[in-house]
Amino acid sequence: MIWRRSKKKAVPRPRPGNRQQDIRRARNLSAERGSSRKFMLPVAIVCLVALGCGALWLWLPTLLTNADSWLKTENSFLVKEIIIEGNHRCRRPEIIKALNLDSRQLIFTFSLMQAQRRITDLPFVKQAVISRRLPDRLQIVIKERQPKALLYLNDLYMVDGEGVVIAKAQPAEKLDFPLISGVSLQEWRQRPQVWRGLLKKAMWLLKIWEERRPQLPEEVSQIVMDEACGLNLFTTGRNWELQLGFDNYDERLERWQQVLQVLGKRAATVKYFDCAGESSVVAGLRQSQ
Repeated sequence: MIWRRSKKKAVPRPRPGNRQQDIRRARNLSAERGSSRKFMLPVAIVCLVALGCGALWLWLPTLLTNADSWLKTENSFLVKEIIIEGNHRCRRPEIIKALNLDSRQLIFTFSLMQAQRRITDLPFVKQAVISRRLPDRLQIVIKERQPKALLYLNDLYMVDGEGVVIAKAQPAEKLDFPLISGVSLQEWRQRPQVWRGLLKKAMWLLKIWEERRPQLPEEVSQIVMDEACGLNLFTTGRNWELQLGFDNYDERLERWQQVLQVLGKRAATVKYFDCAGESSVVAGLRQSQ
């Protein structure tokens, strides 16, 4: 029997450079795993938040309904008092009606902006500010439009300083304002933009006249609007007619005052003053009787 010694397989020795490469590969692999974990964590958080928001959105109507019913049952946060300030011409019942509140209205569950818009649509109301005063009070502050003139459109209508037609004048009201005329109701409806523009010019003229009032001998009785010629103003005492055109009212009134100073007492014989020129004033005398 012959015994043979088995030869051991030669194991290749690692080269000096291979070990360093393996270390680098291991480090890179661990870094990649760490970065992927860092990326997955925010994604998981976002998914959980999205699921929570979705569930809340689905249950929100039910939660609000239950909260509304519970608060009404407990008589908590119901509107029990409404304080209105600044209204003189606009009546309280009209404002309360425009609020459009339920009989058992929670103070949180109605839109302040929509309520303010409805109140602003009322005659005489220029601005309305509504505030919640917890737990059960609403405060409404009204800023009203003030009439400055009367517009004749087959009936008399009050107009504010901005040229906004407020409301129809009531016979019982004492209204001592200048009259604005020259347009019919039919013409107003056919060309509203043209006549509204002239009405704003008329109110601007009245404002300038009021600012100059201490220096002027008379007050304004009437302003006649003319689509082709602009504005003609009539005074109270001597019934002078001032033809003022479409613009530059301040300068034209200044020239008219200078002419009055030159004429002195003779100004009483003048019927009209054509002030629509750029740098001149033409005076027309009254017919002698």
